[in-house]
Amino acid sequence: MSGYATYDDAHDSKYKAPHPVKMVTANKDTLEGYGTIVTDFDATEVEITPWPTSGWRKLYPGTGTMGGTVSGDFIYKWEGDLCKAVNKAVGGDYVTGRLPVGEDHQRRTKVLTREANYHPDGGQVFFPQNKDPFIALLALPGDDVKADDFVAFYFDGSFGVQIHANIWHQPVYPLADSAVFIGKQGAIHACVAIDFADEWNQYLSVPLQPPTI
Repeated sequence: MSGYATYDDAHDSKYKAPHPVKMVTANKDTLEGYGTIVTDFDATEVEITPWPTSGWRKLYPGTGTMGGTVSGDFIYKWEGDLCKAVNKAVGGDYVTGRLPVGEDHQRRTKVLTREANYHPDGGQVFFPQNKDPFIALLALPGDDVKADDFVAFYFDGSFGVQIHANIWHQPVYPLADSAVFIGKQGAIHACVAIDFADEWNQYLSVPLQPPTI
């Protein structure tokens, strides 16, 4: 899953120049296919994918979706040039990105990341506890994903998001120095991951400021 690759060599010249990720403002229309807007965390049910079958016979109705869900705080903090995150719902403790060389630690404009993952078993909800703006890096399903497929969605903090199953993502990036998100997701927590640096010899450069238009 994401968060376990080292970022020690993020500035190494052995990699190609980071790929700049395009940014859009998150709303109902732009999120279509990626996920849904969440305005009420408690009332939002996690989308659970029925367990896949291996033959032509169908699942018995009401089965294959009973793995349950887990929830907990997703705590983010910028420490120097690193973005760190702790997902208490699943016990994850991650480094999710590193600032480029020369980037002001207090006025961050972009972050480098080398990973993404998706959950085939269900959706995942990110909801800003204190209405902090954030960036969600997402790409539509497909194991042959490319750098150009990724989009940085800017959220102004007035609502959260539930990403659908199989959507490539990283933990979100807060614009503030620290932020807490309420999260929930399927308890099975299956992860399929990609390491851009290993596969593409390249990091992604994710913008950290609101769109100008």
